[in-house]
Amino acid sequence: MEEHDKIIKENKTSLWRGLERFAERQPKKTFYLMFGLIFFSTIFSIGNLIYIHKVSIPEYETLKGQNVLTDAATSFSSSLKETEKIMDIREAIKELEYYQKKKMLSPSDSSRIKYLLDKYKIKYSR
Repeated sequence: MEEHDKIIKENKTSLWRGLERFAERQPKKTFYLMFGLIFFSTIFSIGNLIYIHKVSIPEYETLKGQNVLTDAATSFSSSLKETEKIMDIREAIKELEYYQKKKMLSPSDSSRIKYLLDKYKIKYSR
C-alpha cells in the first residue's frame, strides 16, 4: 500500500497540467471543446435573457397589477374585523341578558339597551 502511495506522489500531476498536455497533443479537439463550451454558454445566456424578458417580467407585472399581496393582506384583515364583530356581538348579548335578569331598570339602562339593539340590529320581541 505504501509503495502504491509513493508511485502516486511521484507521478502526481495537477488537473491544469493534464489539460495543458492534452491541448499540446490535440490542439484541434481542444479548440472545438473550448468553442463548444463558449457557444453553449452564450446560447444558454441568451435563452435565459429571453425567458426573463418574455415570461418572468410579464408574470410579475400581472401579479403586480392584480395586487396579490394587497388582496391577501386585505382578506386577512377582513377576517380579523369579522372576528372582532362577532366578539362584540357576544358581549352585547351577554349585557342584554344581564339587563333581562335585572328587576329594576334605570333610565341609563334603558338607553343602553336601546343603543345595543340598534347598533347590532338585534330584533327584540317580548
